[in-house]
Amino acid sequence: MPRQGPAQIILPDFGTSTTILEIADPAADDHGPGTYTYPTDHVFKAQAFDLKTFKIAYDEKNMVFNFPFNGLVPNPWGSINNLAIQTLDVYVDKDPGSGTGARLLLPGRNASLAKGFGWEYALWAEGWTPQIIAPDASTLDPKQVTGVNFKIIVGPDSNSVTLRVPRTVFGDGDPTKWAYTGVVLGQEGYPSTGVWRVRNVTASSEQWHFGGAPNDTNHTLNIDLAWPDGVTPTQEQMLSTYTARNSAGNQLTIDDFPQIQMLVQE
Repeated sequence: MPRQGPAQIILPDFGTSTTILEIADPAADDHGPGTYTYPTDHVFKAQAFDLKTFKIAYDEKNMVFNFPFNGLVPNPWGSINNLAIQTLDVYVDKDPGSGTGARLLLPGRNASLAKGFGWEYALWAEGWTPQIIAPDASTLDPKQVTGVNFKIIVGPDSNSVTLRVPRTVFGDGDPTKWAYTGVVLGQEGYPSTGVWRVRNVTASSEQWHFGGAPNDTNHTLNIDLAWPDGVTPTQEQMLSTYTARNSAGNQLTIDDFPQIQMLVQE
């Protein structure tokens, strides 16, 4: 410990939580639909967006979402919560199969939940504007839930990010019966119009853009999807199955985007 000046201690995420789901994500699938490549700037190290596992748990007070990576979780731009280049989304469907809630993921993600699923709450974890989101009751447009927040804990030694969210955020219900989706994207401080701060994917990799995108406006910006190895449909199948459009964002519908299945406890 320094004799003078500030010090920082990052505590590991130990505790008596109960695991709901823990999946092993395939290695080297940080390529979205199978074709995406990393931006060329040196801050984007190999496998920095490549999930190793995805774990969902709860304790008496919190829901806990753990994202370990095969690569580093760096903080080159000095985010206060130590999360900089990655953005993590979590979607929670409290009544899977009913078709209630919102199917379209947060703005700019360019993906939807498969029919029968719909999220009541979304966590948007990034270095500067983390939020808890719920769909508007009438329009289903995403709206920030105010008066609550969650903790983002980065473990630099374990290359992991843990989100600890008060259970009161989600209201009543049994979290073992809910459905979940976890997604990794690139954080972007200067996003395209209508995109909530995630990095673009263009035809070829550039300094600040992922590459490998087709020539359309509705390809996904998701880089890695938390999805079990060997399960069909695969991440690549889900994220590449859609009809290409060249339309403005407000002309696209829920079904114009890739359709994502959700994780449920067996």
